[in-house]
Amino acid sequence: MSKLEQFQSFIRSNGKVLTGVDVPVKLSHEQVKLPQLKFTFGWTIEVGVSEHRHGGHCPSGIKSGSAANARDYAHDKAKEYASGQNALFNERFLNILGPDITSNFLIRNRGLKSAPETYVGSKICYNCSGSGSQSCSGCYGSGKNSCHGCSGTGRVSTSRYDSHNNRTVYTTESCTSCWGSGKKTCNSCGGSGSVTCSTCSGGGYLYYSYTIDGDAKRSTKWAYNSNDYHEWTSEFVKNNGLNLVYHLTDITEVDVDGALDGCTFIYAFTAKLPTLQFTATIDNTDTKMCFAGKKDTTHNAGGVYDPAVWRVAQKMTGKSQADDKAVLATPAIKDIIEADATNTQIALLTENWVSTDIKDAVISNYQNLVSTLKKQSVKGIAPNMLLSLIKYTYLFFVLGMLIALLFPSFAAESGYRMSVTQVPEWMFALLSMKFGLFGLPALANYAFVFGLLWLSYQGVKKWYWKNISNTKIWLLAIAITLLFPHIALSIYYNTLALLNDSPAIASTLVCGSLLVGIYLMVIGVKWPQKWYSKLLGLVAAVGIYCAIQYGFYAINPTYAFIADHAHYNREVNKLLTSGVHFMQINIVEWSLLSISFTYFLTRRRFWLKAKTMVADYDSPVLLKSMNMDK
Repeated sequence: MSKLEQFQSFIRSNGKVLTGVDVPVKLSHEQVKLPQLKFTFGWTIEVGVSEHRHGGHCPSGIKSGSAANARDYAHDKAKEYASGQNALFNERFLNILGPDITSNFLIRNRGLKSAPETYVGSKICYNCSGSGSQSCSGCYGSGKNSCHGCSGTGRVSTSRYDSHNNRTVYTTESCTSCWGSGKKTCNSCGGSGSVTCSTCSGGGYLYYSYTIDGDAKRSTKWAYNSNDYHEWTSEFVKNNGLNLVYHLTDITEVDVDGALDGCTFIYAFTAKLPTLQFTATIDNTDTKMCFAGKKDTTHNAGGVYDPAVWRVAQKMTGKSQADDKAVLATPAIKDIIEADATNTQIALLTENWVSTDIKDAVISNYQNLVSTLKKQSVKGIAPNMLLSLIKYTYLFFVLGMLIALLFPSFAAESGYRMSVTQVPEWMFALLSMKFGLFGLPALANYAFVFGLLWLSYQGVKKWYWKNISNTKIWLLAIAITLLFPHIALSIYYNTLALLNDSPAIASTLVCGSLLVGIYLMVIGVKWPQKWYSKLLGLVAAVGIYCAIQYGFYAINPTYAFIADHAHYNREVNKLLTSGVHFMQINIVEWSLLSISFTYFLTRRRFWLKAKTMVADYDSPVLLKSMNMDK
């Protein structure tokens, strides 16, 4: 089988694997060339001096007096290494790179480490001018500070109660902190007015060291020995390097010449680089395919898989889950989408098996699919939000009314407790340290606040049901930090208050049944499956509801649920009114609960439903694009 037939068979079979459809490509005009290349590459040994500052600590090395002397000695030694008078770095180059050059052809820059000499010198400290001490910043050199107890006056005000004359007497006395002087000895300098210089650590000198480092910097040039080569070969070799060539011959160290003049070490070799070029006909359009090197590495595949890939990608529309799933499972489509999502390179694109235009078209279709699925994931969320708001509002209204009915004394005192509207004022007082939490010093307030903020941030980041932006994480963390202390303390103190209150169970049963009984009608409509059974269920629920209310009224004279049976309805209404008053006082709290439950639980339900739907596509990259990979 000829080379042309081998490549044609490979392209068709590989295209079938990648796209799932036939790739009707025909190859012709095979052009094989074997150009010879001559490589010359060399290294310049660069030697440099590095300065290191050590403050007041004197490092080990060759003591050279002043820092200027140490620097000059290092530069003189560096010139000696660079000129070849001392072969230290040249010998290191031969030991490190020599074997690789002659056997593995590793053409690369290389550090040659440092010379063994380190020159050390010193300068007088600029901060203390060599004295080793500096003026104390605590007392500005005076050695004394104004006394805080008397504000520098030497006397303090005192008061005492004169029981004989029944009056309070005010006077002044000598300050016991400074013994009436108004000044105290500075703690920083002990009264001396000066402290050890922080720059030189009291030594009066700053130390510098100078080291000599060497590097091998590479230069390369190459050329063809004949005119028999493809035009694209030069670019190919530059992009892929020497691992493509083979038949390396005449590896020799050569003298300095030409463009590499100045290099300390120069090597040269010749190589043969087999190249292969076809004309590929795809859908009656001709394109060029290029290969080179000992393993026929692709330089340009001419976009031969473009028609096949596009034929598959066009089926990705968001209308049929089965078609979309099949497209996303196609290896070529899957690789292109994943490469775009992770910003990585794949041979399918870099070698032009699929062109940039087709890649962009595939990504565009994929983005349309993602947009379609996102719209489907929130379809109907608005009416569900409204229904959920009604459901949770009524739920928390019933809970609040039951609390007010069960504990009437607690409900009556509700106005005296802190509400959520007072949280900002409470938090400001906390941060301004007007009080200390749990009897601790007020400064500990900040530890509690920042600790709770950090825990809230980590909690939202870990347990929130989906990935959200960092800004949203911080907003939720701040909201939790503000509200959590109020919620936790309210639950704690209100629970204590409820435990000390006597529950009014009898009146709660009568009035609570009016509110809780509404759920009978919801169940009567929701549980039956057919429309006529739902109607019958509603009628039955209304009947049961009325029977319960009449039953309580009928047995009230016996059990005295309501003390004044003659005015039963009025008394029930009075109890309900007190409960409504309790709800009005705490309307902000109940509203926040209703809105929070509605927003988060409804959105979470829709998100989980959408994630289940997207998971059916069996595409991790689609989950990531939909922000559902958590």
